[in-house]
Amino acid sequence: MTTEAATTQVTTQYQVNNGVFFFCCDASYHFLMVCLAEGLQQLGIQCYSNRNYWKNSTDDDTYLLCNDRGVGPDDCSVVILDDQWVNYYSALPENFFHPDRKYLTVYLDGSDGFLSSAWSGQFRKFDFIFRTHCSQEIQYPPNFIPWCFGISNRILRETSDAPIFSSRHRRLLVNFRVEQDVLKLFNLSMKFPQGVLTVPEAFLKLDYPVRQIAHNQLLPLVEDILPGDCTVDSFNDPATDSYHHLQWVQTGRRHYPSYYQRLKQSAACAGFGGCMILNPFTGEQILQWWDSWRFWESLAAGCVTFHVDFEKYGVSLPVMPQNWQHYIGLDLQDIQATVDRITDEPEILERISVEGRQWAIANYGPVPTALRFLQVIGSSSNLQRNEQSPEQRIEIQPTELVDDSTFTKLRNINLIVFPDWSQSEDVVATELESILRVIVLHPSRNHIALFIDTHAVSTDDADVLLSSILMNLLFQEDLDINDAPEISLLHPLTQEEWSAFLSHMKARIILNSTNEEAVMKVGAQHLPTLTPEEATKKQVIQIDAEGWNLI
Repeated sequence: MTTEAATTQVTTQYQVNNGVFFFCCDASYHFLMVCLAEGLQQLGIQCYSNRNYWKNSTDDDTYLLCNDRGVGPDDCSVVILDDQWVNYYSALPENFFHPDRKYLTVYLDGSDGFLSSAWSGQFRKFDFIFRTHCSQEIQYPPNFIPWCFGISNRILRETSDAPIFSSRHRRLLVNFRVEQDVLKLFNLSMKFPQGVLTVPEAFLKLDYPVRQIAHNQLLPLVEDILPGDCTVDSFNDPATDSYHHLQWVQTGRRHYPSYYQRLKQSAACAGFGGCMILNPFTGEQILQWWDSWRFWESLAAGCVTFHVDFEKYGVSLPVMPQNWQHYIGLDLQDIQATVDRITDEPEILERISVEGRQWAIANYGPVPTALRFLQVIGSSSNLQRNEQSPEQRIEIQPTELVDDSTFTKLRNINLIVFPDWSQSEDVVATELESILRVIVLHPSRNHIALFIDTHAVSTDDADVLLSSILMNLLFQEDLDINDAPEISLLHPLTQEEWSAFLSHMKARIILNSTNEEAVMKVGAQHLPTLTPEEATKKQVIQIDAEGWNLI
């Protein structure tokens, strides 16, 4: 789609009459904002900010995002905040969610890993959270939208003169300055029975960083057909040219013209990022924290870009690339198969080089990025928050953590709990965490199913809270997912279904705050009861070929 055609489409379908306001902080690289704002401006949409941000050139004092003292958030149709602001200030802007606001609220979440501040309760107030590093295997809150780093005008400029494939050096560029074997976490909250532990900054040592796997397993196998070039630019070696020095400063030392020259002269580039973890519910490997500047820069430069197989390892993108058409995605259990195919089909590299570049620029340059953004938020013609009906809102439909087929989840020992959802989120979370910890650490957990009642709460809200607690437990405990318990939210049942379902329950877990009204309504008051502490001491015993008990 040309820019002219795109502009016609956006002005007729997604009118943002009052512009977009960005909150920027000092000395931060708001990389998700840059690509988006560039695209919005190319579509004729005014962009404002609380400060001047991202200088356009060294020749004048114009900025991509300009501070206009006459324009504030309440004067705009959309207001955007990102994780850089939250990490810098540890708080949202004052009165960000004031009750009289007319603007849509958007959070750009580019934080690493699965856990981020965006999982916490106050972020449910955002109309949309555009989240990088999304996984198809994770249930996200309903306001999450898959997003990615993308390709800004700066990258397009540096790769615009990409040479034809036949003139390139037959080598694999491996330009990682950071091994990504440590995950840095900000403002992490973990719920314990005693209260909530908040950690402003933490470092998590990773067991299976993908870049390290690539170094150790891919490079030795591919050396004969694509020799590795591991030249790395120093963080402290900026270009002397005024334009490149400006970009080096503005990108937080991520801009090196020498790197782009090597990139354009190379046949292939390693675009790996993130680490592998085990899905706690299926035992399959999934990719965490996968997005990488090398991935997008390599595609834009027309390199054959290597990463892991996105489909196999659960990566979620707004538009998915096709393996062996737009990039080469590895199966980490059979890297030799990738090497064998390149050896058998050497002509495939040039085709991937060409089609990968075309696909990336067409789908993830500034204009297509801005169009996609507007398509998501543009369900209402005037984008005024108070005039949007629920059915107009676009929401992500992620893979669910729990199955709606309640009766298929029964195990040898089935327990049920009725939380009092009218209590504060912290109270409910603390109580649920106490029993979930007992279940997931129980020696016979593979025989246990825990069902959580959802009377008086939306299943979306319950899903978000349950997901958050389970993720915290994953990081706190060394869990063996191969014998994991079954943990499911109970979706609405008829009275007849409740009667049949409760006949399979061994006990009801009592919390400090229990929804006694729901217990009476469904007829669960006659079940044996256990506290979390008592459940810890119980053993699962097989009485006979068909009978099991908890004693």
